Amino acid sequence: MRPQELHRHRKRLDGFANEAQRGDAKMLSACHDLLRDEDWYARKVAIDAIAKLTNKGDEEQLIVLYKHLEDSDIFVREATVDAVAAIAHPEDVTALGKVAMRLTDEDCFVRMVAVSAVGLLARRGDPEGLALLDEMFEDGFAPVRKKAVEAVVRLAMPGDSKVTERLRRCLDDSDTHVRQEAKAALAQYQ
Repeated sequence: MRPQELHRHRKRLDGFANEAQRGDAKMLSACHDLLRDEDWYARKVAIDAIAKLTNKGDEEQLIVLYKHLEDSDIFVREATVDAVAAIAHPEDVTALGKVAMRLTDEDCFVRMVAVSAVGLLARRGDPEGLALLDEMFEDGFAPVRKKAVEAVVRLAMPGDSKVTERLRRCLDDSDTHVRQEAKAALAQYQ
């Protein structure tokens, strides 16, 4: 698409689904059509609209979203992780497994939203959910490590010595924000 055509195409998407109501089948169908667009922006608009319009726990829409966790565009993958976390019920093991695959994404922002999604979807106290986050404390992008602290605190049961030890190690992190988050988490957690 030429730049002018692309601009017009994207301009037509302004306000897409703004007036639609949750559960609007016609608009969700339009979103599904838009997901086939070659423009990443159009696909992201569709994902955002699906997140807004879909009822909590709607398996049909989640199945559609799972396919886009593998999208070639980082912004689409990031939006899809957020959408899955918003739509899936907490403790939905399928949704958790799907977003956990994005913990190893090449893009740091996709990894960051995936860490947050794991924190929202895993069952509190679940050792497997907590184990998913272990490697994220070593991520090269500080905001991912900060989100890992937040997610672990959300998932851990009070008094878990492994979590306390992990948070203490974060006090030596190279990033000030990670250290501050760990300090606040330890104060809250103990």
